[in-house]
Amino acid sequence: MKTLILSLVFGFLVIGNSFSQEKYASSETKEVIEKMIKAHGGYDQWKSLKTLSFTNSMYSESLGFVRFWVSDQTVDMQTRRSYQYWPLFGSEMTYDGNEVWTKNWQSGNPPNHQHSVYYYYVNLPWLTQDKNVVLGEVSKLKHPAFKNEVFKIKMSFTKSPTLGKSAKDTFTLYIDKETYILSGYEYTVSYGPLLDVLNVPETQESFGPMLRINTYTGDINGLKFPMLMTTKSLDLKQQYGDHAIYDYKINGTFDEQKMIKPENAVVDTSVDKRKSSN
Repeated sequence: MKTLILSLVFGFLVIGNSFSQEKYASSETKEVIEKMIKAHGGYDQWKSLKTLSFTNSMYSESLGFVRFWVSDQTVDMQTRRSYQYWPLFGSEMTYDGNEVWTKNWQSGNPPNHQHSVYYYYVNLPWLTQDKNVVLGEVSKLKHPAFKNEVFKIKMSFTKSPTLGKSAKDTFTLYIDKETYILSGYEYTVSYGPLLDVLNVPETQESFGPMLRINTYTGDINGLKFPMLMTTKSLDLKQQYGDHAIYDYKINGTFDEQKMIKPENAVVDTSVDKRKSSN
């Protein structure tokens, strides 16, 4: 009986260890990621946030005559529900945890995809801890986009992490070797309806990779969020967009009235399939 109990205990330990290793390719990966999270203010403090609000302003010549996208977003950090207002277009967007709806949506990007875009950009260090994330081996290199040497770790998903994202999406993290701040990342987008909007050839599963450089990271009550970013080609020869993220507010009011769908709202029913596969 004693042997059976010891065997069961050992079995649980082995299973537990295997689960803990699923996320990280190695102990070095785990160490670097944990130091990055600590450098950004720690996981527990971020996890305790009730709400997060911010304004995003993006400039890109690819946006046509307007040149700017500006949006104000508030997120319930415990449920990840959110609402946005796009003042230049008078557009509204809501994600109630199940579906996304809009009023006067003027962008070609599918709302199902767009609702979480900047949520991921500003919270990426902590989102490495989501249960469907896999973090690859660590390499160390001198990258021309960054001042110091960086650790390079690929972040991928075992399944689609949220509505409007794809299991094939990736982030390749570049973590400063001296400060462990997230200096930037390469990213790919694989959500089928967005690939159709971007006219990505059917033979390609993803758009990208492109390089996002966090040129300035600021402190908000002990948590470090990106405030200035630029997006470039991997060879740094082409610049696609500049981003300013500002007016961060934490633990403010979340307007539950925004979760009530109005009669004139338009629900995005898109799923992660390209038109050719429908």
